[in-house]
Amino acid sequence: MNYLKLSLLSILLIPALVFAHGPTPLKFNIEVEVNASPDEVWTMVNKLCSIKDWNESVTECSATGEGLGAFRELTLDNGEVIKEELTKVQEDRKRMLTTLRVAEGKLIKGMPIKSMGSFLSVSENGSGSKVKIRGTAYSAFEGKSPPPDQTDAVCKAAVEEFHTKTLNGMKQLFEAK
Repeated sequence: MNYLKLSLLSILLIPALVFAHGPTPLKFNIEVEVNASPDEVWTMVNKLCSIKDWNESVTECSATGEGLGAFRELTLDNGEVIKEELTKVQEDRKRMLTTLRVAEGKLIKGMPIKSMGSFLSVSENGSGSKVKIRGTAYSAFEGKSPPPDQTDAVCKAAVEEFHTKTLNGMKQLFEAK
């Protein structure tokens, strides 16, 4: 009798478990080759607000603190302000992780995400460097039928565009030297 009850209960729970998953992680992985040594690139990247010098989407930057636990506020060219925390730094391996969390109910115009972790690394590549940004973002919309401007595809494209501008701008900055 208990076996029958357990079997019926499991049959009823299976559909609920299938639909009980969280938001889809939107993974990204972008890289660029830079004509500078890893030490030169890392010295520049390690200054949190130097991003405004090479990402054309960032018009202003202010930082609070230094090293692990530091925050930076980036003002984007559309007027939006995003806040990132430096959550991991590996100086010896030239790697850092920044985490962005959007306040509940806020929607970033042009980048409709609720959170993002971006892992930046600098490594040797011949006589230059390879700079890579990889990570995961989550859409601000958590339902089944998002508005057209908040689909997973739109979110992922916006995140990739932002990071591509970061890397391409960095490459151009070193090529201009």
